Amino acid sequence: MSAATGVPGGLSVRFGRRERRGILLGLGAAQLVILGVATFVAVAGVYTNGGGGLAASAVIWGPLLVLALASVGGRPLVEWVPLSTAWGARRLTGAREVALPVPRRSLELPGVGTIPLVATPVVGAALLVDRPGGAVTAIARVSGRGFVLDDPGTQGRKVDGWGRALATIGRRRTVRRVQLVLRTTPAGDTAAHRWWRENAVATGSWAGTVLAELMHDAAYVGRRAETLLAIALRPPRGGLRQLNEPDVRTLEQELGAVADALAGADIDITGWVSAAEVYSVLRTAYDPTTRPAPEHVPSSAAPPAMGIAESWTHVTTDGGVHSTYWIAEWPRSDVHPGFLQPLLLSPDAVRTVTLIAEPLPIASSLREIRRAKAEHAADSAQRARIGQVEDESIRAELDDLLRREQELVAGHGDLRFTGLVTVTARSTEDLDAACAATEAAAAQALCELRRLVGQQASAHLAATVPLARGVL
Repeated sequence: MSAATGVPGGLSVRFGRRERRGILLGLGAAQLVILGVATFVAVAGVYTNGGGGLAASAVIWGPLLVLALASVGGRPLVEWVPLSTAWGARRLTGAREVALPVPRRSLELPGVGTIPLVATPVVGAALLVDRPGGAVTAIARVSGRGFVLDDPGTQGRKVDGWGRALATIGRRRTVRRVQLVLRTTPAGDTAAHRWWRENAVATGSWAGTVLAELMHDAAYVGRRAETLLAIALRPPRGGLRQLNEPDVRTLEQELGAVADALAGADIDITGWVSAAEVYSVLRTAYDPTTRPAPEHVPSSAAPPAMGIAESWTHVTTDGGVHSTYWIAEWPRSDVHPGFLQPLLLSPDAVRTVTLIAEPLPIASSLREIRRAKAEHAADSAQRARIGQVEDESIRAELDDLLRREQELVAGHGDLRFTGLVTVTARSTEDLDAACAATEAAAAQALCELRRLVGQQASAHLAATVPLARGVL
């Protein structure tokens, strides 16, 4: 998806349509191969025994035809085959147990493996060496300076500043990907929790039991908003096997350049996540009841192991149930920059909203656009040959493609945006209600959500764990 662009004459943004191109008439390579096999079987049946051969071979070419042309849940049926197969293979392994940190030197994450940690010398930021992802990631806590209650002029200035910040970050060759995570987290060890821990006496009374349950529920209900920015940097020339001191200093300089770009957009980095803080930051993605460790608990204490199990529509961990959606369509009309307020500010569900921005090289983007224009021209000629009418959605997609080309030629950068929304609850029953509320909030924001069934483990990793990893 191309980046949102401002529209002259008003404070609004516009998103390009999701491209649904194929090799021929919107059909992908796998669909065309299966369709070719079905045609071959049908023709062979006709040549073998005429109409009877065609009818007899229908048990073969009929299902193949359905497999090639049918669509379920907005996705071609042929794409469900590898997805279902991979999910079934993962189900055979059952639940997985994972302990996040191995005291301050590495992490162990499901679906990723071991991630070594290196601290920068000046700001103390933890560099997560993501070898499977091919990047070194740093996490920052960020905060803005208000937006919703600002006047239109101030809002417009901040929107322009955010666009310039993304363009500046995207032009840095070392930046591979940027992930913005907006989530709700436990409020922490409050004074009431500390008093209860220090003064409560386990008598087994009914009142004590009720109060203990209320304190436990408060640990889940009492929450605060948190915004994280994960920056994935390309590894130095020596690779990711071993980061030496000059490599760490170079990466820290890149982080400083990113911080300067954000400062110009009225976005403050309140602090870089250190090696000692990585545990609570990442575990919150799996366990929604995780709170910062109290001061009296040693930071070197070994963390408990955690179980994680994947189902078709959700992921279950020790602390909750999570279901991840993909924002399949952004608003198709001009909208105010604050159009995501129903998703971000609604208190009716615990959500994590993630935006992943991946800079694209201008040369490759222009080549992709030229190839897409050639495919549109070929499809148009083929539709005219068979008498198929070209609908308005195809023309709108071509207009977005031409507009994107004009912006690139004018010197703007190109970013691929991916939006993910993770809903978290304490049980599957609560999750159903929270998902319904989230889908309603997305409709208010003029966004179309699609639940990523059959791939919830990888979707949860990409949406909630601030590693700035790409979405498969």
